[in-house]
Amino acid sequence: MDVQPLISWLAPIASTVIVTAATASINSKIADGERKRDAAQAETEAKRRAEAEWRSDIEARLAEQDAKIDAVLRGQTTQMRSDITHKIHRYMDDLGCASIEEKNSLAAEYEVYCKICDEYGITNDFVAFLMEQVMNLPNRPPKS
Repeated sequence: MDVQPLISWLAPIASTVIVTAATASINSKIADGERKRDAAQAETEAKRRAEAEWRSDIEARLAEQDAKIDAVLRGQTTQMRSDITHKIHRYMDDLGCASIEEKNSLAAEYEVYCKICDEYGITNDFVAFLMEQVMNLPNRPPKS
């Protein structure tokens, strides 16, 4: 029996089957790689979305805290201005004088108040004028 014709006939078929199998294997590996790449991209996008949400949440909290701090600061400066104004009117209207200690204490409180106002852009020029008037009041004699 002559196998030569059979081998000649089978060789191209075997070659085609081998090439087809190799191509299928390569295509399968490419498809697996693409699935892995797509999964990695989806995971990366999910992480980015989560980080963006976290960042937005933190920014919102900070803005809320800034608003609260601003409200507290404004309230504190209002309270300080009220205290200073009350003392000024007491010295000017009720007593017509102030002791050196009272003037020094009032000046120190006013200095802190001014630093806070300067740092945060709060203006209250009328207090400066009143402070000047108190500092020009006669000194109250010490109690004996």
